[in-house]
Parts: sequence; structure tokens; C-alpha cells
Amino acid sequence: MRRNAAAYLSELAGTAIMLFIGVSAVAFMWGPGSPVPVVSNGALRRLLTGILFAGGATAVVYSPLGQTSGGHINPAVTLAFWRLGKVPTRDAVIYVVMQFLGALVGAYAAGVAWGHLTTAVQYAATVPGDGYNRAGALAAETAITFLLVFLIFVCVNKPRVAPLTGLLAGSLVALLVMIEAPVTGTSLNPARTLGPAILAGKYTALWVYFAGPIAGALAAAAAFTGQWGRQTVCAKLYHTEKYPCPFDSCSYRLVKAGEAVMTAGEPGGDAYVVERGHLDVRRGAGPDAVELARLGPGDWVGEISLLLDEPRSATVIAATDAQLRRVTKDDLGHVLTEDPQRTQELLRQLARRVKAADERVAGGA
Repeated sequence: MRRNAAAYLSELAGTAIMLFIGVSAVAFMWGPGSPVPVVSNGALRRLLTGILFAGGATAVVYSPLGQTSGGHINPAVTLAFWRLGKVPTRDAVIYVVMQFLGALVGAYAAGVAWGHLTTAVQYAATVPGDGYNRAGALAAETAITFLLVFLIFVCVNKPRVAPLTGLLAGSLVALLVMIEAPVTGTSLNPARTLGPAILAGKYTALWVYFAGPIAGALAAAAAFTGQWGRQTVCAKLYHTEKYPCPFDSCSYRLVKAGEAVMTAGEPGGDAYVVERGHLDVRRGAGPDAVELARLGPGDWVGEISLLLDEPRSATVIAATDAQLRRVTKDDLGHVLTEDPQRTQELLRQLARRVKAADERVAGGA
């Protein structure tokens, strides 16, 4: 519990910030008497509202809070990663509790800050739109949550776009607010709905905003598993070298400058792809050590041991602080299939090894 206390509190604070910004955006964009000039075009006004609301969530993902907790700020997202085995059950339960508490705190803070502007829009409570029944609202919430969660899964598992996960997810949410808000208010998030509902005392079709996002999240997990299996990298939306991951199943490894990544002679059951930083490959130890290569972003290390099931042939030391992506035998096929750039780099490294071996043989002939 204590190990992840910072992550739990960060998830609470991050959700609170998202709700404060989001409810404030609705209040100023739609509240009567708002000092913000009225945008007459409804679609444009919804888009601007969505940009502000989603922008708050995106800012949280990239903030120290999001980097500490993983930046879920949504029970549906946590549930989906739990379903794939990337978040332990205990952590998932506590995350969801923190998200609900954070949503209540954030919406309440917006009410305190803006008074009648917030109450006039009922704390941005989400209810089915005029002309839409509960079945239609349920289908809509299921569909839009599916899109959001599936996008997150795809992004976090593709190294080239993983750093953009928060931006891409936020852009999708903003677009969905513009298109779908007249149907359900575009919740996508049970916590985002329950907090304002409690404060506004408005519980119309509340079950829709639980059942829809949960169904959408589970459907996204099933669809992703069906296409790519369970080989997800991590449940954290944005990784950096500064903040360790709270999830033990994370496939990223952070190393400090001078730390040994692997040692010659030890068993080699995995390899790494360098995401950030640099590594030195050495043969021998102490003052007699010979530096064989310096590896940087995109390079593989330990691939020979992984492919041939042999002990490590060299020692690898972090030249700088670095972030590495761990690749095991179980997910090697997934990485090679889904990331052609990594596959090409692996083939280039293997080709360089063969060429170097040929040159040594020719030189000794």
C-alpha cells in the first residue's frame, strides 16, 4: 500500500484537476451570464468546450501527477488495463476509488470557484439528450468509450507514437464532445458523471454512464487481445526516466548512468530496445575492459542471447540515464510484427555482426 501511495494520491489529484477544468469549461462556455462571449454555432461551441475539457485531462497525463500514477483518471481506463493483466486488482480497486473521490472534489471546487455559473449548468452533469432514450444513450457511451480505450491501447504499444498517447486521446475526446455531446453529454467516464450528479442531485439514467463505459472498455480489451494478444507494454500512459512505474508488470526499465544492464556470462532470457539514453557494450572488466559499441535510441541489446538462448556475451553499462523496453521470447513476435522500424534495426544489427565476423575471418586468412 505504501509503495504506491504517491500513485494513488496522484490519481485522486489528477482526476480532481481534470474535473475542475472540465466543469469550469462547461460553466463558462454554456452558463447564463458567463463573461465569455457566446459562440453562436453549437458544434463549434461544443468543440471548444471539448478542447478545454480534454485539454485538462491531457495536461494531467503529462504532468508529474500523471507520470507518477499513469494518468488513467478514468475507471474505464483502469478497468481495461486490469482486464489485460497490467494493473493488479488491489491497485485497480484503489485507483477507481481515488478517481471517484477526485471527481467529486474537482466538481465541488468548480462550484466553489464559480458559484452560480456552475450551478446553472448543474455541475456539467451528463444526461441523455432530448429525443434519445436510454438504449440509444447506452449504445453511444459504449461506442465512444470503446474508441477511446482502444486508441490508448494501440498508442501505448507503439514506441513511435507512445509519447503522443495523451495528445491523441485528448484530441479524440474533443472531437467526440463536438459530435456526440447532444446524445449523452460525452461522459466516457463513470467518475466524471457521478461527481457532478451527486452535487447537482441529478441522477437521470445514471446506470447508463456506468454500464456504457464499462462495456466499451471491456470490449476494447477483448478486441485488442483478439488482434494483438495480451502483450501490452504497460498501463502507464506516458513514461519518462524521472518517474518509476507503479506497476510491476511494466515492460519498461529505467537505468541510471553507470548501472549494469547485463553482465557477460549471465543467463539471457530477454533483450532490450533502447528508447532513450545510451548504453556502452564492453568485453572484459576493470581497466582491461574493451568498449565494443555505444548503443542509442532504437538499438537492440541482448538480442543474441534471446534468439539463441545462450549466456550474455558482453557486459552492458548505462552511459547515461536511459529507458529500455524489455522484450521476452513471449512478446518478441508481437514486437517484430507490429513495429517494422524495430524489426529493421534488429536485422541491421545482426547484419553488422555478420559483416564484422566475415571481416575478422578474412583478415586472419
